[in-house]
Amino acid sequence: MKQTLKASAALVADLLPISLASPAFAVAYDRLNITVDCVLGEPNEDDHVIAPGEVLTITYVNCNGLTIEDEDGTGNATMSDNTVIVSGNTQTISSNNFVVTVDGEADLEVDDDDPDVDVYVAGPIDDPSSTLLATEDITIELSASETMIREEAIGTAGDNGFGEIYIDGKEQCQVEPGLHVYETLEFTVTKAGTYDFRAVAVSPIDEDLNWGVDKYPSSDPFLAVYETFNPALPETGVVGCNDDGDETGVNSIDNAWSGADGLVTESGDILDDEWPWFRTTLEPGNYAIVYMPFSTMGTDDFAAGQFSSTSDESGVTWDPIAQSTTYEMWGPAGGILIGEELATTGGVNPSFALWSGLGIVGVGVAVAVARRREHRA
Repeated sequence: MKQTLKASAALVADLLPISLASPAFAVAYDRLNITVDCVLGEPNEDDHVIAPGEVLTITYVNCNGLTIEDEDGTGNATMSDNTVIVSGNTQTISSNNFVVTVDGEADLEVDDDDPDVDVYVAGPIDDPSSTLLATEDITIELSASETMIREEAIGTAGDNGFGEIYIDGKEQCQVEPGLHVYETLEFTVTKAGTYDFRAVAVSPIDEDLNWGVDKYPSSDPFLAVYETFNPALPETGVVGCNDDGDETGVNSIDNAWSGADGLVTESGDILDDEWPWFRTTLEPGNYAIVYMPFSTMGTDDFAAGQFSSTSDESGVTWDPIAQSTTYEMWGPAGGILIGEELATTGGVNPSFALWSGLGIVGVGVAVAVARRREHRA
């Protein structure tokens, strides 16, 4: 169940500096080398997650004379003179470029509270036992189309008593009622079998996954698979959906999230629990992925960088920018045709060849970092 929207994450290259958003931001963000300015304090969320074996370097500036302590007392945070920062033993920040390295979980608090950097280590999750068939970026542009999902439910208790509705009555298809911007990706299934669709990165990068970055709606993506998607009838033709990867209905996936603050896949992607993972059985035929944010916003709102006035996130704004989610598609070998292949086989309308530039690419080692899950309490 979602009461708050956590936002903004992006595709990141293994251990390399990344762009805050692609292509709109030119400023690189290196998730393993961050700078904390005590004058600015905590600009956004204070969580930051690393993969097992990674080392985070934190440079503190404008903090001279303040104290620093690891509230977790893990012994994983070390100063440049090899002094370990521990709970109950504060250290004085003695320079304008005070460097701390962290190789595990830690809760580094300056001046008792602010700024605070909570570092977590992602736990393991197995990849699906099938074949990785495609990795696709689906992007919602500023001129995105919109669909109205059950307008009459706005302002009511909804299907779950918390103002949210289930598309076509399916509990995994949980969203806020109202206008949603969206984008689609059409594909053809050629073999009957079990298929997995999971988000492995979002752009811009997520403030829950990366310390100090801005909040965007893109890091709370909603995924639905349709046999046929008609934006005028969004509750017709839906096969199934997922909103949060820790509530998939698949025990092996959901159980992996128990007590975890992020999961790292076998290929190195770190997953946020608010990214969807949908597993289903499909017969051969034509289908479409529909990607939209969980919270409501129409085309005008999205272009203005704001949520709908009917959303629980009303009043939250962001710098207007196109936003993407990267999805992996798993299933029987050779079971999916997409993009350029569809155009040559006649599986869908040839105009869909516009997607061909995306290609069918394996994920490589993209790494996005996960966050503290506020709703696990």
